[in-house]
Amino acid sequence: MTTTTEAKIRIIGSDTTKRASVSSDSGLESTEARSDSADARSETSVSRFHLTYPRLKNGVYISQAMSQEERSMCVAGPTHAIEIFHGGARAIITALNGVNTPEDISSQLCAPLDVIDAVLAQLFAANFLDTVRNKITLHNRFQSSIPSRALHTEDQSGDAAYSQLQRRLAPELSQATWLTGVADGGVEVLSTRQDFGVEIFGSSRTATLLFSILLASGVTNTRFALNSTHGHQSISDGDLGSGALRTSDIGLSFQSRLEELSREWSLFPVASHPGSIHKPVQVKIPERNIRVIVGSFEPELINHLVKDGQDHLLIGKLAGGIATCGPLVRPEKTPCVQCLTLGEAERYGSFHNRLSAASGTCEEFPIAIAHQLAAIAAHTVLRFIDTGESTLMGAQIHLNYLDPYAPTIHRFSRHPSCTCQWGESDEQSSGT
Repeated sequence: MTTTTEAKIRIIGSDTTKRASVSSDSGLESTEARSDSADARSETSVSRFHLTYPRLKNGVYISQAMSQEERSMCVAGPTHAIEIFHGGARAIITALNGVNTPEDISSQLCAPLDVIDAVLAQLFAANFLDTVRNKITLHNRFQSSIPSRALHTEDQSGDAAYSQLQRRLAPELSQATWLTGVADGGVEVLSTRQDFGVEIFGSSRTATLLFSILLASGVTNTRFALNSTHGHQSISDGDLGSGALRTSDIGLSFQSRLEELSREWSLFPVASHPGSIHKPVQVKIPERNIRVIVGSFEPELINHLVKDGQDHLLIGKLAGGIATCGPLVRPEKTPCVQCLTLGEAERYGSFHNRLSAASGTCEEFPIAIAHQLAAIAAHTVLRFIDTGESTLMGAQIHLNYLDPYAPTIHRFSRHPSCTCQWGESDEQSSGT
């Protein structure tokens, strides 16, 4: 019978709490004996986290070991930290790789299952733990229907594109995993972003930046509205500076060039556009959509979106160098742009809504403001896609050119005189 040296966990009794510490056993217990005891535990007990594959959330930090016989360790997240009073907690946390079940960890460490569960329960209560394994679903990538090829492509370890996708996914998952209710590391959230459509009205540098950010964040169905590029047929000097377009692009078709670049920016594969040399993949039309209006717009556009019940977000500017983001409008559910306009007229005077830019005023934002504004807008859209909620429902962010460190949020409610308050019967009666 062979023996081995292995770290294992023993329970130390205490009047107030149970603590575990890691000790080293130099051959005092045989491999067969440890195996028998582990089998006995697995037959007589089931973990509270049975059939789960626990791992720490992306972004969790743990304290460094200060001694070989530590009695506790700290685990920290974005808003709070906990201290776990188990000497064996570090060994348990190290084994949380998303592949092993609690029973597997108990067997590997020769640790009682109740100790494993105690540590997992503390991590789970603090929202530091993911417990579900999930896979990213790619909607626009070619999948062969030939059985032999389909079987061959199941192993993607040598797929360079798949490896690149994994590396690019990690930062996005580190944000999605912290959303309320997420237990799979954010995988399902990222996959769902492919099913959401975003249509951008406008062709400024801010619109281009927003386009690239959303694609890189997994919102594959992001596109410019058809009428946005009618007056912007080719790339000019004014399009430079965002990092998306170069001087060598000047004179090229604005829409065609962005379609080409979208393949590089997009986190997930994008469907082939008409005229591509690649065989087009059938495009799934998103059921959920949001329109983003960047810059000036015609009132008829907003009226059309409200009448059709289309969610929309506005990005613009005010007099004196103030960029705005919001409101995000859900027709019949949240305050609309007209509610904001009527409220401002009452607060500042009716002249406020009759202001127009003086001759020579540049419509473009300073490039630093453009980046910041595009990031704020992207965060707003992503949060709405992921959760259906947004801070900018009934609110607008003001970003002062000279004080960009402190954006201010201005909230407003539905105005009693606004037509968005009217029901269908009211509209019909007013029409007659």
